[in-house]
Amino acid sequence: MPQKTSLRRKVLAVLAGGAVLGVGTVATLAAWNDSEFAQTDFTAGSFVFQGSTDGAAFEDHATAEGAAQLAFETGAANLAPGDTVYEAYALSIDGSSYDAALESLAPVDASGTLVADGQLDIASVATSEFGCDEAAFDGGEAVPTTITLDDPVVNLCLQVTATDSLEQGATGSVLWQWNAESVE
Repeated sequence: MPQKTSLRRKVLAVLAGGAVLGVGTVATLAAWNDSEFAQTDFTAGSFVFQGSTDGAAFEDHATAEGAAQLAFETGAANLAPGDTVYEAYALSIDGSSYDAALESLAPVDASGTLVADGQLDIASVATSEFGCDEAAFDGGEAVPTTITLDDPVVNLCLQVTATDSLEQGATGSVLWQWNAESVE
């Protein structure tokens, strides 16, 4: 039996040596592992689109029900065929992070049928300064399709002319709408 014990000891010694080599190999492989990380913070930009009836105080008028109330000059409440009245309005993206694509929709009747029946002709132009009268309208330019952060305010001059088809005593309310979408 001494031979079996000796052989057995040799086998155990070889196995133990292999186990030690295996542990050493694992330790060596672990030393070659590494990690790398990167991080940053993100903040969403902002988009502001507002209007003003005085060119100074801008507010949100995001729905037809909350529309800014325009105060056309004297005569708007007593129109006759051929009469023309003017009113200024300003649009702004001041406080936004991006330029804006601007879309001017055709004015529509909020009540009555003055526009739909062709009793009123409505036009608008962009002006360099806030304010609107015949001279400002005549000197105006086409309403831009983009508002930039470098020039975040668009001054508008709105012109309404009563046509020959204006009916006596006709009443109604007109709604202007502008849409803006952020662009890079």
